[in-house]
Amino acid sequence: MRIKKLPEGLINKIAAGEVVERPASVLKELIENSLDAQADTLQIAVEKGGKKLIEVRDNGTGIHPDDIMEAVSRFSTSKIDSFDDLYCITTYGFRGEALASISAVSRFSLITRQKEFPLGKELFVEGGVFRHLSDTGASVGTAVRVRDLFFNLPVRERFLKSERTELNHIMDVFFRYAIYHSDKRFSLTVDGKQIYTLLPENTEERIKRLFPKVEQLISFEWENQLGRVSGYYSPDYQSGKGFIYINGRPVKNSMLKKIISSKLGNSFYVIFLELPPYSVDFNIHPSKIDVKFRKDRPVYELVKTALEKSGKPQVFYSLSQPSVKYGGEFKILGQIENTFIVVYYNGEVYFIDQHVASERINYELLLKKYRSGGIDSEAISPVKLKLDKLQQEKFEQLSSVFKNAGFDFKLKDGTLYITAVPVYARGRDIKKFVLNLINSEYPEVEIESFLGELACELSVEAGDILHDEEAKSLLKLWLETDNPNLCPHGRPIYYKIPVEQIKKKVGRR
Repeated sequence: MRIKKLPEGLINKIAAGEVVERPASVLKELIENSLDAQADTLQIAVEKGGKKLIEVRDNGTGIHPDDIMEAVSRFSTSKIDSFDDLYCITTYGFRGEALASISAVSRFSLITRQKEFPLGKELFVEGGVFRHLSDTGASVGTAVRVRDLFFNLPVRERFLKSERTELNHIMDVFFRYAIYHSDKRFSLTVDGKQIYTLLPENTEERIKRLFPKVEQLISFEWENQLGRVSGYYSPDYQSGKGFIYINGRPVKNSMLKKIISSKLGNSFYVIFLELPPYSVDFNIHPSKIDVKFRKDRPVYELVKTALEKSGKPQVFYSLSQPSVKYGGEFKILGQIENTFIVVYYNGEVYFIDQHVASERINYELLLKKYRSGGIDSEAISPVKLKLDKLQQEKFEQLSSVFKNAGFDFKLKDGTLYITAVPVYARGRDIKKFVLNLINSEYPEVEIESFLGELACELSVEAGDILHDEEAKSLLKLWLETDNPNLCPHGRPIYYKIPVEQIKKKVGRR
């Protein structure tokens, strides 16, 4: 079979498949174009999960009338000029593929006007085929309508999920950008019904407006010579959902997510990373949502440290100071079901899970021991583990990590002999843990997860009766931990109710 050049229309459809996976992909590209055009008001409408219509109207700068045809041509962009610009990205878009790809697989119309022109321009493209371009009355900004997505690719259209599923993906995209750009107006209309009308507000207000189940948001921030990380998490909203932003761009990175989960468990979170543009590569995929780093370990350490060190809650903060006299600051009311310590403090009643508070204490004690030189170990009958050459090299690199974690061992002729393990680790699947650690991209996460399991063994149990002095001692140690909000597995440690709320419930307010 002879080699031949593909027809232009087919090339465009193939390219569209890289950028346009589903209706939510279209919405992402259109929102980013509006934000790059300095819009502060975005009006979004979708129908039938985006299959029938995706529309974004903005009040941005608009497109120059001489450039409108270029806007729907591949590799045409106003956002970069040279190859070097690819490694210093400061805008959302830069490839010049989005509108060309979208218009190749939809019935696409665009109306735009810049403020210096009395009339706007209207462009219509159907399945990648130009239909018309004309003058029209228009507000300053751009309105894009994408109808009948994949109408000319029935196979791709059949791969779309139900309207509900596609709408869920659309909502996720809407949330990503509405959270970060809380200073802008957003509206969302679904099948003719307005779902959200968001006015400018601060980030915390915007998060709570979009996620009403979030009652408590704990803020944190940390920075070093590499960059800065800040954000929020909610110990009371255990959704497993989170948003990560790097230099304003919502991104995905599997290792970052794993590190965050190791610290926050299923807590809802929003994390903002600010890094030098040259240290981040958004060029992995045309969607630009996957990201990698020039040097990933320092980035992971930055995020991990932020979550470890910056999680002190505002409530109870004063109680961790050495000068506090407990009798005058809080009152232990008792114990419920031998599981929750009930405390009154500053107009609020706290229900503190004694087991997970104890877990947090023991976890941090073990972590300090690990980092300062070693955890107590106990001898066992040797466990044998055959390692290949690559695993042997990795093990040798990690030998100090294993020693600090309480393991004793020797490596001989490709076989690892484990002769001692950390106290309380007896009976665990040591082979599995060692292999996970050797094969891990980020072994510190595996170690900390392991220490969390050991901490569980050492902790006060639900069902243990605690006397007042024992409860006070537990509270004092808990309040001195680096993160009194979550246990090592990410479970919330306490739940609080304002007394004013109780008064309202019983009719005193």
